[in-house]
Amino acid sequence: TNPAGLTSLRSYEFSVGLTNASYNNDATFFGNAINANERVTNLNNIGLVYPVPTQRGSLVFAFGFARVANFSSTAAFKGFNAGNSIVEALTPDVNLNSMSATDRKSLLDNNIPFQIYLSDSLRGRLYANVTDSVQQEGSVREGGGLNSWSLGGAIDIAKGLTLGFGLNLVSGSYTYDRLFTETDTRNVYHYGPPFDLDHFAYESSVNSDISGYNGVAGLMFRKQGRFKVGLTVRTPTYYDISEDFSDVGNSWFDNGDHFQLKIPGSTKYSIRTPFVFSGGASFQMTDWLLLAGDAEYTDWTQMEFTNTDNQDLIDENRVIRSIFRATTNLRGGAEITFFNLGLKLRGGAVYNPSPYLADQKTSDYDQLYFTGGLGIAIDENVFLNASATFGKWKTFRDNYYLTGFAVAPSRTSESVSTNSLNVTMSYRF
Repeated sequence: TNPAGLTSLRSYEFSVGLTNASYNNDATFFGNAINANERVTNLNNIGLVYPVPTQRGSLVFAFGFARVANFSSTAAFKGFNAGNSIVEALTPDVNLNSMSATDRKSLLDNNIPFQIYLSDSLRGRLYANVTDSVQQEGSVREGGGLNSWSLGGAIDIAKGLTLGFGLNLVSGSYTYDRLFTETDTRNVYHYGPPFDLDHFAYESSVNSDISGYNGVAGLMFRKQGRFKVGLTVRTPTYYDISEDFSDVGNSWFDNGDHFQLKIPGSTKYSIRTPFVFSGGASFQMTDWLLLAGDAEYTDWTQMEFTNTDNQDLIDENRVIRSIFRATTNLRGGAEITFFNLGLKLRGGAVYNPSPYLADQKTSDYDQLYFTGGLGIAIDENVFLNASATFGKWKTFRDNYYLTGFAVAPSRTSESVSTNSLNVTMSYRF
């Protein structure tokens, strides 16, 4: 939001809003389609506007809370994989004889397939005991989100020209939970132990605490009752993330044997997001019709981990620069006012291109949203605003990777649709 727009508010105002959002996912995996859905309700926003009495122009301060990101998503899939297994992906191709005794022990003690008898060592190398012909099934659930606590102000620096600034403190959480199973449904593995697998369950979980901050500056030029034109620059957001994670492997065999290994861990790291540049305009076409639109430019290749002493994160920064691209998000809408009813009707559309470089070959992975809403003046001081958003796009999920495969050998094709309902009550005094 452009903070320079605060000078358009001439009254003290308090507002609060709620959002109910749903995520629906149709995943296709080896020809089988499965639906999964998730629904969450959150406090969406709290706002307080304080206009300072002035003899000329306008000076306005504001404080706000907003739910700026929702991480809730889900997926479920099931299908028979005749060609490979996740056990292969979890079994590293290394020369054990070239490693020190300490490194070799550490590797084997923390390798799930080796410890639960799904892989074995032979002539100095590790080999998976399960390589293909398994029923693969999985469920993935993500949760959490980001909240922004904002303090901003705006002032008229010339007739019709406004300058605004804002400081945002960001906090939130992220959770990830995946259960991936492989089952010998066709009794391919019916030999003596450990070549008599019944099924294997691999669980992964992540719990992250997130904090950060950014700043925003905006400029707006307006002709009262005719148009507004604005420019906004948002600084990079600097995130600090504290994360707990674990991987758990369980194996069951035809003879009744059961083995388990859990590997917990924790880490801390920092991320810097790119600058975001945006520009927009609104035009009062008639007394009852308003048109608006904006564009937002982000170069995602500038995103990076800032823990430069961690070699793994340095490697990830190279990956970021090679697989991401710059994007321009587009938004547009219209508002119709019915003066005699105290009612405003709104509609719009949002187009967010995928930030992945490889996705530029198709528009399937770009996110498209349609929005609708209304505003009602309950009396001269109380206003109700409601909006609905409907989104859709396609994506895919790679369950694991294997050397020699150009495309991940276990991939879901997913069609996502979302909808959300937001209701905000405002009181002016």
